[in-house]
Amino acid sequence: MTSTEKSSEQLRREWVIHPHFRYRGCAPDPDDPMRMAGDPSLHVGAHNGPDAFLPEGQVERREREAKAIEVCLNCPVMVQCDAYASSVRPDGRLAEPEGVWGGRRALERHKALIAARHAVPAASTRRFQTAQKRAVLAALASCWDPFDVAEAAGMDVRTANWQRSSLVRLLGLPKDVSRMRALAVARERGLLEGVELVPDDGSVPAIPPPTRLPVGPQQLYMWGVEEFPAPVEVQPSAGRGVRSPSMRVKFKRVEGQEDLVMVEADSLAEVHEMFPAEIALEAAA
Repeated sequence: MTSTEKSSEQLRREWVIHPHFRYRGCAPDPDDPMRMAGDPSLHVGAHNGPDAFLPEGQVERREREAKAIEVCLNCPVMVQCDAYASSVRPDGRLAEPEGVWGGRRALERHKALIAARHAVPAASTRRFQTAQKRAVLAALASCWDPFDVAEAAGMDVRTANWQRSSLVRLLGLPKDVSRMRALAVARERGLLEGVELVPDDGSVPAIPPPTRLPVGPQQLYMWGVEEFPAPVEVQPSAGRGVRSPSMRVKFKRVEGQEDLVMVEADSLAEVHEMFPAEIALEAAA
């Protein structure tokens, strides 16, 4: 697993449990906890800036950051520090959006993140151009309910959800990314040109949870040989689970037996009472 495939939490743990973590340059000096071990002339918080109540000009800030970077360049865990700080959280932000981390300023790490998002290989770009993916992406921009998205895209819910998962994966985003974040990345890559976006409150997932199909009254079909009468609605019995709406009961013609006529029933139990087991066994003989 590469660093780009690991979460921010995993990368932070690798940085903290590194055997040289205690020797990092930004650690407090043993003799003066307010000074930095890698450079005692610097305040221990030099990588993140001065206290909020202390003003700092642009020149002072650049000098402070330059000294902090020098400490990073001599740090034994600089690579692990940079990998963690430059990783992307599920909400699409850097793990450490402020300060100097791993020898790089916040602005440098933000520029690298934006460049990585725009550096999409041509082969990957072509994968977004399938008719189904274009339809699902356009539908997701206008609605978010799984059934509404499927209807707008002109496909069944299962196919639409599969395409949504595929889009998130191709965009290089985690599975728990929000719909708005996924659409923002898609727009950055030019995949939503001319498409109007209907925003949500930011809590809607890009990939919906497992979708349960709406369950209504079941239909029990009973017919003779010559005709197919209208269905009889039967509510599912409590405690026995939900039967498939396409459940059908069909009786075959038996020589010497009269054709079955349509009967009305309010439940499956009443149907069983009308056709006891011995009659069913005699008919099947």
